[in-house]
Amino acid sequence: MILLFKIKKKIERFIYYFQIPLFLISFYFFKLISIFSTKSKKKILWVIGVSEIASNIYFLSKIIKPSLTVCLDRNPFYNHNYDFSINVRNVMLKYIYRIFYGPILLGYLANKATHFFYIWETGFLLDREYEFKFLKSKNKKIVCMFCGNDIRSPKLSMKFTKEMEIDYFVEYVGYRLPYYLTDEYDNEKKRLAEIADKYADLIFNAQYDQISYLKSKQYHFPYMYDKAKFCRNDSKFKDLSKSKIKILHAPSDPLFKGTPLVRAAIKKLKLEGYDFDYIELKNVPNEVVLEHLKSAHIVLNQFYSFVPGLFGIEAMANHCAVLMSADPNIEKGLPQDSKDAWLITRYWEVYDNLKYLLDNPEKIRYYADNGYEFAYKHYTFEAAEEYINKVLKENGIIP
Repeated sequence: MILLFKIKKKIERFIYYFQIPLFLISFYFFKLISIFSTKSKKKILWVIGVSEIASNIYFLSKIIKPSLTVCLDRNPFYNHNYDFSINVRNVMLKYIYRIFYGPILLGYLANKATHFFYIWETGFLLDREYEFKFLKSKNKKIVCMFCGNDIRSPKLSMKFTKEMEIDYFVEYVGYRLPYYLTDEYDNEKKRLAEIADKYADLIFNAQYDQISYLKSKQYHFPYMYDKAKFCRNDSKFKDLSKSKIKILHAPSDPLFKGTPLVRAAIKKLKLEGYDFDYIELKNVPNEVVLEHLKSAHIVLNQFYSFVPGLFGIEAMANHCAVLMSADPNIEKGLPQDSKDAWLITRYWEVYDNLKYLLDNPEKIRYYADNGYEFAYKHYTFEAAEEYINKVLKENGIIP
């Protein structure tokens, strides 16, 4: 497995050197065309891309304007439209298509846009160091947003959590992917951090949940959720002591999110005579998950992370009592008024905290109400726009 990863990296390096001249040809071709263009140029134009993680490209386009969206890596659980995207389903064809499309598209956009907002570790080229260096030489502004394993150092993560004497999911990733815990992999994360430190004008990152080798100042990125999708359903809590409680768990990755712990807790509670409906959703469209959230009372989110993740926000926005390990005492960038917005539940507390809510049904409504109000205060498009624009202005990215 480790050998395959090394071979893959060498192949990508070879392809990357082929992409550079293709990009330069594209850039100067579109530059020549722009000289003869009579269209008026906008003062600021953002490019947001290129990997879709939890709808961030789509959501950001709603609050950063004017902007163009680029999605070279789609998220299979969301069906959004973008200005530029790759819609090829076959994995191999998609990879080949991207090799050519990425540098050509970058050449076009580098002539058109003034600001680039990068999500995840990817770029238009297979290695984004050259494109960062080139964009800075053309006085473009670069913002980097990291979302998890793109920047997280497994070695630093394990050191950090061992000092706190708690378990963390990175060790389990290593069981599945041995390369994840090697020096080679960690050096990749170190190099990625160095590139961001050197060229990015601003970096968004969860400093502790995604602990990294970044040395620049890091700003916590706000979750974003459409007000129109907030759903406060007071009726589902009427006569809760007499009705059957619905518990929902929808892991994107069962191992990393703590699904074995959830199943163990559910099994034990059922053996003890508790009567409830347990729904577990995997590999289903986001629309299906949202429909279940509207009628769910309790949501079991993730239990090895220090942040809520988008699903945690979706659950609170749909008026559910949420159990998760997100902790503002550790991840200081989270809003510090989150007390009782959710029930902080570490991986060893899933059974106890779930039993507590089942024994005290009035507390289900209590956490659901608090969570809804918290999400509405901090994570609407409007709240995120205010925060992001404030940070962009403070750092001289926009006037």
